[in-house]
Amino acid sequence: MFDTLNDDQRRLFHAALADWLAQANEAEFDVIEALREEVAPGEVCSMLRLVRECFARADLQSRLPAALVALLRERNLLRPAAALTMLADAAQRP
Repeated sequence: MFDTLNDDQRRLFHAALADWLAQANEAEFDVIEALREEVAPGEVCSMLRLVRECFARADLQSRLPAALVALLRERNLLRPAAALTMLADAAQRP
């Protein structure tokens, strides 16, 4: 899904990420930080790599913030089936 992004898609991903970051709350930042620590402990990790790794692992995928997944879906940066699964999982979280 994110492995084959061309330059334009990469720019769109980063634009979506910037928009999400502008409205994300502290709890969502904490989730992203915890995921980053699982994906790349003690390393620098780009958000593109983090999201790519999370989508490669179902246990991490379901923990991505629902608002981020929804925004990526809205901007056509996710395959519909993956997005629906993510949103359903996120909706079930407390």
